[in-house]
Amino acid sequence: MRKAGIKPKTASGGAITIADIAREAGVHPASVSRALRGIGGKVSEATRQRIERVAREMGYLPNAVAASLRTKQSKLVGVLVPDLGNPLFGPLVTGIEVELRSRGFMCLVAHTTDPPAARTDLVAALAHRQVSGLLILAAEIGDALLDTVQRYRLPTVLVNRGFGDRRFSSVVNDDQESVRLVLDHLVALGHRRIAHVAGPAGSSTGRGRREAFIDLCRKHKLATQVVQASAFTREAGLAAATRLLDRSFASTAIFAANDLIAMGVLDALRARGLRVPDDVSVVGHNDMPLVDLIDPPLTTVRVAVEQMGRQAAQMLLELLGAPTQAPVTRMLVPRLIVRDSTARAALGAGNVARKA
Repeated sequence: MRKAGIKPKTASGGAITIADIAREAGVHPASVSRALRGIGGKVSEATRQRIERVAREMGYLPNAVAASLRTKQSKLVGVLVPDLGNPLFGPLVTGIEVELRSRGFMCLVAHTTDPPAARTDLVAALAHRQVSGLLILAAEIGDALLDTVQRYRLPTVLVNRGFGDRRFSSVVNDDQESVRLVLDHLVALGHRRIAHVAGPAGSSTGRGRREAFIDLCRKHKLATQVVQASAFTREAGLAAATRLLDRSFASTAIFAANDLIAMGVLDALRARGLRVPDDVSVVGHNDMPLVDLIDPPLTTVRVAVEQMGRQAAQMLLELLGAPTQAPVTRMLVPRLIVRDSTARAALGAGNVARKA
């Protein structure tokens, strides 16, 4: 009789196998296989329970690779993230991971800032490891990465891609609505000269917000100026805002393509001795963690990033169940969060020009 709580030695001296469990439970290995795979019929309920108890006590771990070969599904999902340092992506990946884990899947998170050839190799490596599918959070226009994904026929959902490739399903923020919320807010505060620090040209979200800004400013008959940041970073925001302030255009408000760029805008304004919001109002986008704690707390557009992650994961799971379904796009509605970085336009325009 084996003592309770003591794991027996295996025949091979290595990992616990089905044969080891069969020997301990006093049954045929085929019965163990049926019981642990949930196949009914020839295994009685009492025998199944005894096998499961012995497997737990022995610390048996199913061979996930072998299971994936049988089912043609690894239960692994590759998640490609363009910038792990951007606070936007933490909640996004959290939403993805929570949803996938609830359905028995696991995430493999990979950083994709490498050169294009290296990113292509990354997709190939994930395909060779038989990932069930991909969630791509990168937001570049005309990305060759997507051609590689299609070549390997990997079920894929694009996340946060405002100009997503129509070959793939996607979950995105309604950037047109984001910009409408910002401009309606600023116009109601009396601002008529509004600048935009746009995201990089290759970014679908940067391009989408820039085009929406230009279109809606035209409808509002607003005086505008647009400068482009080279990246969605504080440093790039500072450089772009500095170029803006060097121009003769006099802004009373500045809308930044994301919160990190907005922080760079605040840095540039402080360097010129301009006060926010007394001289210039500033609005960001995303409502990333802690922007309510900066000085002044940032007015920004809140994107439901965790919900976006969960919906993207759900879409991928639906795609795995019906691989031939047509691509669809789900668009989430943003909210404007008003804080202390916006106020009524100062009397008379030209605050930036006067102090720059």
